[in-house]
Amino acid sequence: MSSTTDRRRERGQVLVLFAGAAAVIMIVAALAFDTGLMLVERRDQQNAADAAALAGARYVLTSSDYHGPCVGAPGGNKAVQAACDLALTNGFDDADASEDVTVHIPPIHGRYVGFPGFVEVQIAGRRPSVFGNIIGQAIWPVGSYAVAANQPNLTFPFSMLALDETECKAMQFTGGGVIEAYANIHSNSTGSECTGDPISISRTGGATVDIYAEDSTCRAVGEIQDQGSGYMTCTPAENSFMLPDPLRWLPYPTKPPVAPDLTYAGTDSPPPAIPKNCPGGTAAGTEASPKLCKLSPTGGYANTEWILHPGLYPGGIEVNNGTTAYLMPGIYWIGGGGFRTTTGGSVITIATETDAGTGTWGGGVMIFNSKLPNEAAGDISLGGSGATLKLKPIDAPDEADPLHDYDDIVIFQDRTVTQTVTMNGAASATEVEGIIYVPEGLVKLNGNGGTLIVDQIIADSYLIDG
Repeated sequence: MSSTTDRRRERGQVLVLFAGAAAVIMIVAALAFDTGLMLVERRDQQNAADAAALAGARYVLTSSDYHGPCVGAPGGNKAVQAACDLALTNGFDDADASEDVTVHIPPIHGRYVGFPGFVEVQIAGRRPSVFGNIIGQAIWPVGSYAVAANQPNLTFPFSMLALDETECKAMQFTGGGVIEAYANIHSNSTGSECTGDPISISRTGGATVDIYAEDSTCRAVGEIQDQGSGYMTCTPAENSFMLPDPLRWLPYPTKPPVAPDLTYAGTDSPPPAIPKNCPGGTAAGTEASPKLCKLSPTGGYANTEWILHPGLYPGGIEVNNGTTAYLMPGIYWIGGGGFRTTTGGSVITIATETDAGTGTWGGGVMIFNSKLPNEAAGDISLGGSGATLKLKPIDAPDEADPLHDYDDIVIFQDRTVTQTVTMNGAASATEVEGIIYVPEGLVKLNGNGGTLIVDQIIADSYLIDG
């Protein structure tokens, strides 16, 4: 008897357990059904938001800013009207109590927050649940948004762009220097190489960064560090978008023959001999046997003046001991060894040979820093105490001119070269016009008590130390 009773009790327990499991299964199935409907709804919303944003983007460049719903939107704003009309065509009506269609010019979400020329469309809905009432959920909220811009030649104004995507503090301002920029600064780095916070832009100490631009912004894909007694006069935009290298398709300049002989620009009679390893010297470098062209190699050449001509400099250029190098217009193809100044060496671009020594500067050059099979690349380091540094970029307004591709570029570093490019300001005249393009290297700007003026810099990373 006892065994029969036990078996009946066990049968009852199985029935209770099965009933409980069946209820859970029904609830899960019901929620899965509701979830599936929500995903379908969200897909439809996203498709409609994408289409509406694209429709609005067609007119966004000529439309005023707007933040609000489609209902009551100004009829004269073509971007808003086009976006709202497209959303309605796809079945999303802002006048419907269960749906909201909102337009933002400029966007307020995502990586393009506040960026002009973009339109954002948000679609939100409240869908009645089918089985959600089982758990007390009568309404399911669903929402999507999209951002678009209709700019086939979209450009982003910036004065400084850091291309490195992971470096810690890819753009670093320190010391007591003052940076005055007339366009935004932008860092592509996530800061993932940092051991602590993922810092992309760092300003510390007494360094100050003044951005004189409409809606001045300091953008970073990672975080922005702003500490110390200095300041930044820009709106920080963290977790932003990456910008592509705008010069990534620019070809290297064709390697030219070795440059013509140097010309003495001083008044000594007879003039000193051309330094032996420079073009025209007794042991000038060649592509097969590169040598550093060193202006003022010995004390007897101190404070002399030389005119250099465009062409290949196998082994690089060095200007020191108060010597001045005047650069005639064209491309200076540095085949290894770099280009540097020390102990008061000056570099000045001129338009004609008669400008040498007159205090007139002009012309236009591009220093292309590369390497040769027999010569490793070197750093570029120009300016400094007691030196004059005045460089103008290539200027070839005629599109038929082979130099036209390099208009406005003053320094272009080979993409396979990772050397540092340093510009040293000083109390003496220092001004570098044009674009400094160092896609795989570090650019260092040092004030040294003076003022350093540059136009635009595109580099892998930066260190600005006053």
